[in-house]
Amino acid sequence: GQTKSSFIADCGSPSEFDSPLDCPDCTMCCNSQQECDVTTATTGFGVWAGVVMGLVFGFLCLVLLASLLQRKGLYQCFSLKSDAYDAVGKDSVYCFFLSNSITAWVLAIVVLVAQVICFSVYIDGATLVFDSDKDWVYQYVCPRDNPACRITSDVGGLGWIFFAIFLAVHLLSDVVNGLKLVWSAPRYGLSWKTCQCLFGGLCLCSISALALYSSVVYNVAISRSNLELIFNTVILLFVNELDEKMYSCLETISPTWLEMTCDNIKTTFSNNSDSGEEIDGEEIKGAILEHRGRIVELEEGIEVYKVNVTTLEDELNTLKESIVLQREEYNKLFEIVQIIYESSNTFTSHEGEEKTGQAKSFMKQRVGKEESNKNISDPARGINREAETCTEKLNKDHPPKRTKSKRSRNRRR
Repeated sequence: GQTKSSFIADCGSPSEFDSPLDCPDCTMCCNSQQECDVTTATTGFGVWAGVVMGLVFGFLCLVLLASLLQRKGLYQCFSLKSDAYDAVGKDSVYCFFLSNSITAWVLAIVVLVAQVICFSVYIDGATLVFDSDKDWVYQYVCPRDNPACRITSDVGGLGWIFFAIFLAVHLLSDVVNGLKLVWSAPRYGLSWKTCQCLFGGLCLCSISALALYSSVVYNVAISRSNLELIFNTVILLFVNELDEKMYSCLETISPTWLEMTCDNIKTTFSNNSDSGEEIDGEEIKGAILEHRGRIVELEEGIEVYKVNVTTLEDELNTLKESIVLQREEYNKLFEIVQIIYESSNTFTSHEGEEKTGQAKSFMKQRVGKEESNKNISDPARGINREAETCTEKLNKDHPPKRTKSKRSRNRRR
């Protein structure tokens, strides 16, 4: 165990000597403050950072290959529809990678470089080098008057749980958005848009992976309590949000330019009819099925309308026949009325009134008969009422002339 090791030397920093001892075979190295650590803890975190970036790049290449195979119909896994502008982040300067403005690209690259430098400084500071001053905090304290060493770290499981939650909440969205950009890049074919999507997705995923890696190694090297673990994590995540803070600054400094740039990005990446764009086969199939469903619905609606039109045509023909019949009846009634009033001049008063009453009674019977018939429409009934009105008018304008009877003449004599 570490408490029984006999290979301990003053090879740590700061040292009591002008230069620390060089002891490559020692088990532990201690400094002048009686802080010690095992020599196997010396790890090149910078080298491993390059390995992590290589793994991220390789994974993105696999995602791109899977997207290409699916769009060619050679491989089917899942369908992912995403807008490039929404995926890269509406409140991040990384959306400027989708712009054609040189100024926007310069601002995005400046932020990208600043984040890479900050994370690199943290990774370099977390590296344990015994003969130089680094941020690494020794894990053991070995007093000279005590043969036993004690561990200085109090980091527990609760601290690492909060560490994982913080990283997941802040980094997961950027990772997913970067994968969406890479996945949707083949949609635009061999064009500048494809390069923009690939570069934007690579930047999002790489920065997120670098933030995750630097947070892990720095907390392993520096944090010796749960409070320090959470504190260091928050600082590193603040560096990861530098792109969003820059976007907020631009909203305050130059809102007009920012709005114009974002509108151009929306216009460029929302138009799916560009010449360099390849249309997704699954989207075409889905659109065809959707249009076929609409066509079937329209055909069913047309059939219903045809039935309704046929019914209306039948009713219209019935109405026309009823009107023709009513006109014929009206003409007959009008002829009867004319005959009655023409002959009223030769009839006696009693006979004329009798004929007129018969005509009126006949007309009322006809009107009542037609009104009781349900197949007769309102225009036909109107004709009957018109005939009755005409008869009354004739009675009023041309009353029957009464001739003096033989009896009345004899009485006068």
